[in-house]
Amino acid sequence: MKSDFVTAHGIKTHFRSFGTGKEVLVFLHGWGGTSESFQSLAPHIARQSRVKVIVPDLPGFGKSENPPASGWDTRDYEAWLEAFLKMLDIHKAHFYGHSFGCRVIVRLLLAHPEKALKVILTGAAGIKWPPSFREKVSLLLSKKCVQCKKLIPAKLQQLIISKIFGARDWGSAPEALKPTLKKVLEEADFREDLPRITHPVLLLWGARDSVTPIKSGRVFEEKLPHATLKIFSNGRHGIHRTHEDKIVKFVTKFLNEK
Repeated sequence: MKSDFVTAHGIKTHFRSFGTGKEVLVFLHGWGGTSESFQSLAPHIARQSRVKVIVPDLPGFGKSENPPASGWDTRDYEAWLEAFLKMLDIHKAHFYGHSFGCRVIVRLLLAHPEKALKVILTGAAGIKWPPSFREKVSLLLSKKCVQCKKLIPAKLQQLIISKIFGARDWGSAPEALKPTLKKVLEEADFREDLPRITHPVLLLWGARDSVTPIKSGRVFEEKLPHATLKIFSNGRHGIHRTHEDKIVKFVTKFLNEK
């Protein structure tokens, strides 16, 4: 494993690399994650699939710098990804995204389809559903009860936000990233855009995913012209941690298919 930094789209970006294959597979983690999210899966896939794996910390996470104080939307992250690939002299790559990382990959596929080969999306964000009652209450508490939150221990706050009310991203986002998260959450979903993506796409989903529900996976499967959906019956949102061996098997087969 190698660790290094480059400056892409004005952001000092940390990344890890594994393997020495001729083809490149770029991983993008989810909101709140870092390159360490794939510390076991990435080298495992590099070994089995014989590809070079690149795993950056998205801007705002891990060791990478934050986006500007005004915030970024997913088009800004796409521009960053373009610049990141250019800095590493990567002209074409496979992509593996998880949750929020999938939004960025979808933007790249729409803007610059020539830069991508095959795509793996796990628990992909980008399909919007009407907010549940719990999510509405969580957002209200996060925005309005600032003084009350100061009286509640941090661990208890996270329990209330993530276990009782659900909306973990907003409740746990650092203040510096809330403008970015606000812009991302306000974006339209991808239903109308997905049919324009003609790349081979492998969708991996946990049937018990409560963050990006399986119904979102079925929308991706229906709208993408060349998608295959694999469902893990006992999987939740973090299948890259709980179902590593199966994911490596599926990904290796997918990448080796002609």
